Amino acid sequence: MTMLDIDTLEKDNKILRAAMLKKRYANVIMKSQKQVLGKAFDEKNMKKKAALWEKQLQEEKGKLREKDREAAQITIASIKRTVNFGDGLEAERDLMSIIGAPNRL
Repeated sequence: MTMLDIDTLEKDNKILRAAMLKKRYANVIMKSQKQVLGKAFDEKNMKKKAALWEKQLQEEKGKLREKDREAAQITIASIKRTVNFGDGLEAERDLMSIIGAPNRL
């Protein structure tokens, strides 16, 4: 992994963690805002924000999942074939020809 990949991965993890924490503590945030703002507190607006945080969390999870899939595809594409299916049969034919056995295959 390059330094750039590590930095973007750390950034993505931080964004995902922030979204998870906002979703988890949405009720606590809402109650504290209600205490601080008093009558100026807009519950509908705060519920919209909580829904937005939920949506953001799902989007971040989706992005992370896509990046994981992409990395897996790159890894699979970079795997080189080291054995072919006919290698065993070919090796047996070579052995038979070396020892002088009749070729029955």
